[in-house]
Amino acid sequence: MKPHPDESFDSWSKRVSMFEKGKAMQDIAQGKDVEVVLEEMSRRILDKLMNPIYKAVRDSVKSEFDAKKSREEYEKLMKNKGPASDHVDTNT
Repeated sequence: MKPHPDESFDSWSKRVSMFEKGKAMQDIAQGKDVEVVLEEMSRRILDKLMNPIYKAVRDSVKSEFDAKKSREEYEKLMKNKGPASDHVDTNT
């Protein structure tokens, strides 16, 4: 269920809740286990309400990390370093 373009998050969340409660009532009326139905309903509501929040977080994080450049800088920095203390020299 997508929010309408001019709909507030609060209004949309109430609409989601009403829809999912209606679906849960139908499932209970069909004889499904109440505990299972309520668990599924709460999971679906939470998933739907968190989706726009997760999307906003993903869209707000812009990664400008350049792995190749970082690797080159690391190799340049470590070029003049001797072997690590745990280095085993088999030539001696």
